[in-house]
Amino acid sequence: MRIEDLSRLTNNPVWASRILRYFLSGAVSFEDGALKFELIYLALPLVSDEKVFRKLATSSTRSSFITVFKEVELKNCLAGIDDRIAAFVAITHKALILLGSEITIGDSGVIRLSNVVHYNDASPDEKAYCKAAFNLGVVFAKADYKEIFLRIGVAA
Repeated sequence: MRIEDLSRLTNNPVWASRILRYFLSGAVSFEDGALKFELIYLALPLVSDEKVFRKLATSSTRSSFITVFKEVELKNCLAGIDDRIAAFVAITHKALILLGSEITIGDSGVIRLSNVVHYNDASPDEKAYCKAAFNLGVVFAKADYKEIFLRIGVAA
């Protein structure tokens, strides 16, 4: 895939909403099915990073934040995450609008998805991206959101 095609795809709100749907579906599959709303802004920047994507696409739902990001190379991918988050804010907002009827945001600041999907149902071309997003959702659901922000090093 050429870089122009990849850029067009990652900046497409429909594609971004699909990634967020799989991300939230992964979170729903673990425990109470809720995820702190702020974590939604990490999904697209992390799944779009090639090294993180490869790790998530080959990991399992048993993975944790520590096991996914234990390698130095992946820890280095988290450097500068603030800039990547800022670059994806607009597309994340558009994707959330597209998901509007399928998500609810609770009083405690958690986001839930009503229409859960599984990456096995995705087309073969999309399956790796959907699995990566799903697994990231599971990883985030297992950890405390404050711990995630501390480990990633996101500025306030």
